[in-house]
Amino acid sequence: MAGRVTTRGPRSLAAASVLLALAASAPPPARAQDAADVIGPTSDREADYADYFALVPTSVAGSDRTGHAATALLMRQLRGVKRALMIGAHPDDENTTLLAVLARGLGARTAYLSLTRGDGGQNLIGSELWEGLGAIRTGELEAARRIDGGSQFFTRAFDFGYSKTAEETFSIWPREQVLSDMAWVVRSFRPQVVISVWRGEAGDGHGHHQAAGILAREVFRLAGDPESFPEHGIEAWSPSKYYHSLRRRSFRAGASDGSEEIVTLAAGRLDPLLDASARQVSGESRSLHRSQDMGSPQAPGPATTGAVFVEGSVPPGAGLFAGIDTTLVGAARGLPAAARSLAVAALEDYERSLGAAERAFGLDLAETANHLSDALGHLQRAHLEGRRAGYADPEYRLAIETKLTVVVGALLASAGVITEVRASRALLVPDSEALVSVLVWNGSPLPLRNPEVAVDLPEGWTAALASVDGARAGDQTTGGTVAPGEMATFTFSVRVPEEAESSRLYYLRGERDRGSYPWPDEPSLRGLPREPAPVFGRISFTYGDGGSRVRLRQPWRYVGVDPARGEYDKAPLMAPRVSVAASPPALVWPRSRSNPAEFAVSVRTEDPEGASGKIELLPPEGWRVSPGSKTFELPGAGTETTASFELRPVGRPVAGERVIGVVATTSDGKEYKESFSLLDYDHIERTPLYAPAQLELSVMTVEVTDGLSVGYVMGSGDNGPEAIRQLGARVELLSEAQVRNGDFGDLDVIVIGIRAYETRPDLRAANRQLLDFARTGGTVVNQYNQYQFSSGEYAPYDLTIGRPAPRVSVETAPVAILEPDAPVFTSPNRITPADFEGWVQERGLYFASEWDAAFLPLLELNDPGEPPRRGSLLVAPIGDGVYVYAALSFFRQWAARVPGAYRLFANLISLDAEEWRSYLAGR
Repeated sequence: MAGRVTTRGPRSLAAASVLLALAASAPPPARAQDAADVIGPTSDREADYADYFALVPTSVAGSDRTGHAATALLMRQLRGVKRALMIGAHPDDENTTLLAVLARGLGARTAYLSLTRGDGGQNLIGSELWEGLGAIRTGELEAARRIDGGSQFFTRAFDFGYSKTAEETFSIWPREQVLSDMAWVVRSFRPQVVISVWRGEAGDGHGHHQAAGILAREVFRLAGDPESFPEHGIEAWSPSKYYHSLRRRSFRAGASDGSEEIVTLAAGRLDPLLDASARQVSGESRSLHRSQDMGSPQAPGPATTGAVFVEGSVPPGAGLFAGIDTTLVGAARGLPAAARSLAVAALEDYERSLGAAERAFGLDLAETANHLSDALGHLQRAHLEGRRAGYADPEYRLAIETKLTVVVGALLASAGVITEVRASRALLVPDSEALVSVLVWNGSPLPLRNPEVAVDLPEGWTAALASVDGARAGDQTTGGTVAPGEMATFTFSVRVPEEAESSRLYYLRGERDRGSYPWPDEPSLRGLPREPAPVFGRISFTYGDGGSRVRLRQPWRYVGVDPARGEYDKAPLMAPRVSVAASPPALVWPRSRSNPAEFAVSVRTEDPEGASGKIELLPPEGWRVSPGSKTFELPGAGTETTASFELRPVGRPVAGERVIGVVATTSDGKEYKESFSLLDYDHIERTPLYAPAQLELSVMTVEVTDGLSVGYVMGSGDNGPEAIRQLGARVELLSEAQVRNGDFGDLDVIVIGIRAYETRPDLRAANRQLLDFARTGGTVVNQYNQYQFSSGEYAPYDLTIGRPAPRVSVETAPVAILEPDAPVFTSPNRITPADFEGWVQERGLYFASEWDAAFLPLLELNDPGEPPRRGSLLVAPIGDGVYVYAALSFFRQWAARVPGAYRLFANLISLDAEEWRSYLAGR
């Protein structure tokens, strides 16, 4: 048995390889070989095909992806070359039904290009906003595509929040840059068909939608122009047809009004391979947009989906791909004549083998696997001819390599061969070691001959073979085997170098501007949801006696067991050895505050050997932190400690922004200045996030009623409790039991969090107790809630949120104070139009459109060209108390620490019912 680490390629690809020739006396190689030599097959003829390893996703190679259904679904993708790209603005724009029909039903390569990652939206499942929310929604799109069968792409456009016009959107998005990003995706994916979700018209609603529709049509026309976007460095590509999706319109099958050619596709047929219809698959896919409240039914019964033909170089027809040559043989037309002749012959043999595999498909998949093995060999011949011709035609290379990936997956599924690449640790740190095991489980009736395994590593990483288990020796000519029913495990010891970089979303490596993220230097990353795994296992073997050589790559995973839920798997991540964070990360300091503020600094290590050192605070001039430093001692991976510090000004502070730096210095002299956290929701891929280790300090001229006691009913998640606490009030998060029982103790005020009526069934059930609290003299401040609030008639008087809900998306829109002498604007802080300066993202959303006369509107504002809106801030007396509907976007302003928003909200929670009644009486 031989094992070695080799290095090759511009990425310094380190590959630890082992040939399963188990004869102890096997001589060492006569010369140093690179990874392709070691991994490649033994015969000279087969060595011609050693340059391509199919990237078989875990979902295909995993234990739940073998057998009849898995095989047949993959076999649907083995004929022809069909690629469709759908384009929208946000996560959740996509027509998942159409994606499922194309990818799962028709076997077409299908992708969704979302111009943004949904960063500026709302979050139903947590408190993350902006980049954190964008990372969640990126993961949700990836998860959705795993269900409906598509791929996922993005541009670098940033979702800056709701916009009402394309003009407003283009004032923030760099239009040509976004268009260039879209062209990059089109040229890389090379779709014959482009389907735009949006038409680029005012009827699309959101300004981002309008902009996406405009840009989709432009990129359809420009991507094929070699003079456009010369910076790409890749061949131009002209899609053949451009469609608009019909997801949002009703239509009847085959309809045409004379100006629109409509393609309809059945979406309600029961697919026995999926045990569901495409519409049901769509419902499952869409329900993964959990942060957006997109849970959808998986409704049975007839259904259709479709698209409207808009333009193209090919006339419309009965199907999306009608009139387009989608044959594999057609993909060879760009090869030189001699290579084309040989390639076509190989492809015709491939088609014959596929036909034989389809005819043999039955209860016993062994014969199907044999024919798929033959098909793989013919496709490798076709790949060889393209390579010998220098792959002058990128279309041919993409078509063949795509089919190689799918046919390898189909062969594994039909043969019952399962491969996995497992890491021994979920989190790794620099200057550490981990085990990486490559598993080959042979569930087929045939032996796997000459299995060879390697690990591909980032530059600077090294590996050495640690053990091989479960392989059986063969004779000197065939080498080792993995016998039927057996499993071979190849374990490598992987060394992570000191300079290894932490796992980080590529688009968050640098600072973004208002309209876009930075683009990575590596072209291969552009447009992807995230970086590919840093470590892959390479596996090759000959299937049976005389079968084709199978080659595949798989990313590593960490597999663990939760005692309550069972086995799970996650992507292993590189973490910093030490991370440090201040809690809270931001602090509002009223200028009148006299007592010191206490905050905490946590230090954590993921190093198995632990870490020790000291925490230091770096206060700005005019501020004192005590103590100035503290030591820490962390015994091992996953351990954390927290140290408390006090902050106070020297004299009366001046209003403005400050930063208190935090640094953890380890005993070896290394400094750590970042926090590290994980988005670890169970429906998306685990994702690391980083932030500077610092306490951001905002000194404001703001007051709140002394001794105020506030109860907070948390909704979908916001920073309200901490914001109110920092103003100087006492805050209690109200539990479900307290709300249901009306157990509000000595509270003066109850604040309803955003979307609480949507997420809190206890609040809906106990709304009467809440109103009784107000009737007996309390103050209720209800932040923006959606239609569930108004349709449920939870307000004390009639209040309606129209559809679509009125909102003001321009954060600089002028605000008129209608009742400047009302207590809301006078006590304890005098509110003027200046307090509406510096607001971020938007003024507010889900304004009331109609309300009972008991409510008094206090503000008037509107977006340009729209009528004045007065439903953003309404106050009404109720019994001995007062009720406030506040649809201004306080939750966004708290995150940005906007002084005027803090001052206004301090007045709302300080509102006294008697003062309000007195004001009303004197109007």
